[in-house]
Amino acid sequence: MALSKETNTEKELDMLGKHMRVIPVCMRTFTLAMRSLYAENAVGSGSETAVKVNKLRDATRQDAMTYLKGVLPQSTSLVRSIRDFFEYYEELGIEDWKESLPDIIEDVKGFKQCCIEVVKMHEDIMIPLKRREDEAKVLINEFTELKMEYERKQTELAESADSKMSWAIGLAFVPGVNLIATPILKAHAETALAESIASGVQCKIYDSAAIVVGKTLIPALTAFIDGLSAIAGFFSLMENEMESFLQKGDKAIESKKTTHYRMVKLKAKSIGNNCKEFYAMIPGVRTDLLSIPSSPTDDNYVDKWLKKKREEIEKKYEGTIRGQLKALLSHLKGSVAQGSMLEFQE
Repeated sequence: MALSKETNTEKELDMLGKHMRVIPVCMRTFTLAMRSLYAENAVGSGSETAVKVNKLRDATRQDAMTYLKGVLPQSTSLVRSIRDFFEYYEELGIEDWKESLPDIIEDVKGFKQCCIEVVKMHEDIMIPLKRREDEAKVLINEFTELKMEYERKQTELAESADSKMSWAIGLAFVPGVNLIATPILKAHAETALAESIASGVQCKIYDSAAIVVGKTLIPALTAFIDGLSAIAGFFSLMENEMESFLQKGDKAIESKKTTHYRMVKLKAKSIGNNCKEFYAMIPGVRTDLLSIPSSPTDDNYVDKWLKKKREEIEKKYEGTIRGQLKALLSHLKGSVAQGSMLEFQE
């Protein structure tokens, strides 16, 4: 039985490391996709198709502003939770760690609450984006040549490499943005994908908007949410495992404590480096979203969205809100009032 639990912990640590390497790229692909919708100031002219794409693009803008001002700061807060957790193992010796176990468990419960709510925020953002994805797929069918070129690139990529992010190929259709995406993907061993995107495709900007919304935006956000969900699952496992250390008494559980401590400590530095990679991606993410032109109506939309999130969280956790979730609520209350993004500090 002990072997099974130890193996589960080791698997979860490995899985966490993998997700932590991928989520910064997914997040940047998502914001690059958002940015690409405004690669030019105006889409098309008065054609019926151009009008449809303009409508699609401007509806997506409000979601981008909500993400920038409300959701993105909470994502960085979530990654900060991971860093804080692993610092216990890097900075404390085993005896001090054992002594601090009740406090660590309390922090982990707050980290888990925070993760669950940040995942929910991303899922809520996805609902209107999913509707727009469906609209965009209908529009893509109006661009026969573009649809054929997209499918050709997908086929080439499938033949050349086993890419886990093939949905990012949509960025190849956006001049300028494709060149930004290329080094990011190469740095994460997605060389074939990066080269395919770098080669680009010549097309009208409103054509590319339909491709990006229909083929890239949602898969990038979905992959990001999958990573965040894995983080929440990791904290849930840590909470259960560490609480079992307290319940069974020192003699029966001493060797398991030691095994757990050593196993997590072994991974602490590499996962801490993954957190740094996430923070390193933030300036580019902010630049992508800030490059999207705003409208006077955006702040009102964002304000209402954040107020609804605060009320939902406060009702759900009434009387049981812990440390990190308290900080998240405080950030939500201050984000729009402060007029901009919250600080992104390491």
